[in-house]
Amino acid sequence: MNGNLPPSDQPIKGIALAILATLLFAFLNSMTKHVSQVYPMVMILWFRYLFFGGYGLAIGLKTHRKRAFSSLVPILQITRALLLLAEIGVYVFAFRHLPLAEISAISGAGPIVTMAMSTLILREVISPRQWLIVAFGFIGIFIIVKPGFSSFNPWMLIPLFGTLLWGLYQVLTRLVSQYDGADRTTLFTGTIGFVILCSVLPLYWLPIDINWLGKFSVLAILGVAGHSTLIKALPIAPASLLQPFSYVNMVWAVLFGWLFFDTIPEITTFIGSGIIVFSGVYVFKLKQKGTL
Repeated sequence: MNGNLPPSDQPIKGIALAILATLLFAFLNSMTKHVSQVYPMVMILWFRYLFFGGYGLAIGLKTHRKRAFSSLVPILQITRALLLLAEIGVYVFAFRHLPLAEISAISGAGPIVTMAMSTLILREVISPRQWLIVAFGFIGIFIIVKPGFSSFNPWMLIPLFGTLLWGLYQVLTRLVSQYDGADRTTLFTGTIGFVILCSVLPLYWLPIDINWLGKFSVLAILGVAGHSTLIKALPIAPASLLQPFSYVNMVWAVLFGWLFFDTIPEITTFIGSGIIVFSGVYVFKLKQKGTL
């Protein structure tokens, strides 16, 4: 049946690819957690950016040639690239100290954080009902993090900080998109991060045997495969349909945490995750209706 559908109207295939992308990213996070127990964050980031930086440079030069770095908003581009590098670094650091499920649940609040930051930075007007969604989502985070309680784990603040960085990164992405195309933005994002990591890598480099080199290679391949799969899904199904399926990542996080690291989330993590998922899906429903 799908063979008779236009390329932009294949929702089942799009959903399948989106779910596959969450699976690949879950494997990426699991491998990152494993490698981070032995090797420093900078080395992990460098291997992840090795492919990303090369891809961004190739795309930018192919499209814009000598004017590849001629951005209309270079400061915004550089700031955005630094934010992404910091955000990924924060999450890599979090994987070393926290279970996969807790990190996945807190990062799931990203769309809610982005909506709140869009109001503060972009001056976007949102209704009282939308502010209620934001508040509801943060209640979910509060339940997971449990500040002020005896069971409070201060490491939980790390992925929360990463989620704030991600929200700010998304806001700057909206701003940049008004001036530069996606190719030039990808160029800046990949190359700036890679250059910075190359400059500090000698300070953190540790010897790698063939076994660990294979694991680092898997890290890089999983990152590229996950993003490529998601990119293939977006043109054939509406983003508003696909985005809620990103929360399937929480299911993989619980499963892989149990299989690979023998961790089972607390009941508060499940409750908080449910609230965050409800809030996030509601945000996308409002976007679909054009009321956000």
